[in-house]
Amino acid sequence: MNGLNNDNNTSSSNNNNNNNIINTNKKVYTSGRPPWYDSKGNLKDPLVIGVCGGSASGKTTVCDKIIANLNVRWVVLLSMDSFYLNLSKEVDPTKYNFDHPNAFDYDLMVKTIKDLRAGKKVSIPMYCFKTHSRLPHKDTVYGADVIILEGILTLYSKELRDLMDIKIFIDTDDDVRLARRLKRDIAERGRTLENVLHQYNTFVKPSFDDYIIPLKKYADIIVPRGSDNIVAINLLTNHIRLKLKERGFDPEKTAGLNLDNLEMPKAIHVLEETNQIKAMHSILRNKNTKIGDFVFYSDRLCALIIEEALTYLPFTDKTVITPTGAQYHGMTLNAKVCALIVLRAGGCMEQPLRNICKGIPTGKVLIQSDEKKKPQLFYEKLPDLTDSHVLVLDPTIATGASSEMAIRVLLDHGVPENKIIFVSVITSLKGILYLSYRFPEVNFVVSAIDKSLSEEGFILPGIGNYSDRYFGTSCN
Repeated sequence: MNGLNNDNNTSSSNNNNNNNIINTNKKVYTSGRPPWYDSKGNLKDPLVIGVCGGSASGKTTVCDKIIANLNVRWVVLLSMDSFYLNLSKEVDPTKYNFDHPNAFDYDLMVKTIKDLRAGKKVSIPMYCFKTHSRLPHKDTVYGADVIILEGILTLYSKELRDLMDIKIFIDTDDDVRLARRLKRDIAERGRTLENVLHQYNTFVKPSFDDYIIPLKKYADIIVPRGSDNIVAINLLTNHIRLKLKERGFDPEKTAGLNLDNLEMPKAIHVLEETNQIKAMHSILRNKNTKIGDFVFYSDRLCALIIEEALTYLPFTDKTVITPTGAQYHGMTLNAKVCALIVLRAGGCMEQPLRNICKGIPTGKVLIQSDEKKKPQLFYEKLPDLTDSHVLVLDPTIATGASSEMAIRVLLDHGVPENKIIFVSVITSLKGILYLSYRFPEVNFVVSAIDKSLSEEGFILPGIGNYSDRYFGTSCN
């Protein structure tokens, strides 16, 4: 206990020569989030959960199961391994205690959680345990409504504990943890059996006894047997749901929207289904349409949708003198406008946009889903968004996950909801209702809403892969 008290103020200042490092085997799941505002219009604090436990106790698995049970998309799961201090070349990794509190940068950890709570963007470095070196790539993570930090010593720092709403300790048998660690370190980190056992007996077990076990006293909930304890995980999930409801959000309600009982929100605007619109849709939806015709009618239809979207921008009265000397009482655009193109499909709408809005500033984001269908932000370049209304261009909205993150990017850059207009060609009913439920002040302008969505997340009857068909990269 004396060692715990002496090291409780551990920070990066204890190792000035070290840099921050992250384990490439850990994943960061992130997504956009809905706007939670109190009565004064201020963003409410997200729910912060700390998950602590010995090495290989099943912390990540428990977190994954909780996230799956919650069925909430706007979650950030961070590993404490992201905040290892960089190991200098002079230090022998086999003689370094990675399980000691001094191995972590608590200053960076606290700052990261604070920034995420404030809805700010953070960049998290990546670290390779095989080479013990920091990689050039960094993960871009946005604030979420649920933030989970898991690691062996997440409850060690009082400053970090004070940021947590729920503190969990995963208690798994020592023999089980050792067996898991042997399998992981040999298979994933390129270590030998002798090396792993030496490190375990020299550093891991003593650090567990001296620093990790004493942290049980800070935990609100202790989960025996780790990820094997399904009853405890279910109880914990229900407790988190209760905490979310107290913050004004009901995961059960939003995870399964009843489409039959929902009225179409006023912020969703669908082009009038004229014969002309239906004819263009017939061409675009036809799988036998050739690329030249697809591009031509896509540009034509997108131009009509964008023109419709512009009508929801603010205009003021303006009187001009005509060539006949008479007055004409008209309107003039009274707003700064820019566009956000969601790559790659959003690029199909860029030329029609520029044909209509001369010189409009544009930004681009690339959002793709990982193997767990969690959207990830890979690229972001934005124009000056100060006092701007923003047109978001993406020709299809299926589940709404990527679209949600695109909106979240704008919100995190200070663009108010009521200044965002999402422009799309075809959407699923579920996807657009989901987004409108999340962001009630965002306007959505589309040419068609398809009622069905396949189990794989494809719009039905749909239009296929829009960008492949437009750019001619389809395998068909």
